[in-house]
Amino acid sequence: MREVSAVAGDPKRRPDASWPQAQWPQGFPTGRVDIWRVRLDEPAAAGSDASVLSPDEIVRAGRFHFEKDRVHFTRCRSALRSLLAGYLAIPATEISFEYLSGGKPQIAAGQNPRTLQFNLSHSTNMALIAVGSEHRLGVDVETIRRDVDTTSLAERFFSRRECAGLQALPDYLRVPGFFACWTRKEAFLKATGAGLSFPLADFSVTTHPDLDPEIEDIGGNADAGRQWSLADLSVAEGYRATVAVERSHPRLATYSWN
Repeated sequence: MREVSAVAGDPKRRPDASWPQAQWPQGFPTGRVDIWRVRLDEPAAAGSDASVLSPDEIVRAGRFHFEKDRVHFTRCRSALRSLLAGYLAIPATEISFEYLSGGKPQIAAGQNPRTLQFNLSHSTNMALIAVGSEHRLGVDVETIRRDVDTTSLAERFFSRRECAGLQALPDYLRVPGFFACWTRKEAFLKATGAGLSFPLADFSVTTHPDLDPEIEDIGGNADAGRQWSLADLSVAEGYRATVAVERSHPRLATYSWN
């Protein structure tokens, strides 16, 4: 699927850029994935503040050396709790998380009879929260840096197929291609929940930043990635983002939290 920033009726058509403001979820996300953009440098939405954090989250916030990082963490976690509370119809303070062996958080089973799925990513002043149901999903957002050594980093973290694809791009697409590849890989890895146990070089995604993102192979098997859909997200100038969903052509909706 191509880059999206609104409800995607046709996943291969690039819709108009739109992150409409919304304070609460638009019903349970059956048959769709909602992606929420949270600006961490802006005040939290009403009802979303440090008061909803759990004791361990408050301790984690207090460990940050810089005030900005503490504020960003607090705004990100409070937005997550407030959103999940809206989907689950339970108080934000009562939500409990469990963690997979790879470190991926999920809602405690006793609170989640309809198998709500979520994933969170943040970079600099931006966070994305993806919420769906039943199918595994992952999201990644990265700040684009022009000073990265794309060749050495690709050789270290990308598959041979991805390295070749990146090198085949013209110079002006090399950095966008690198971050497109990176967010596509990270979104998929986060969706699987495998963490570092799934080597980055053991699967390949497409590298061209302006073409449809796809998983080209997993462990050399070209068919293994067909159960997954990738979609690039137009978040804001200077960022690159991707969502991965374990189903074909999911319907996506994007919203601004603040």
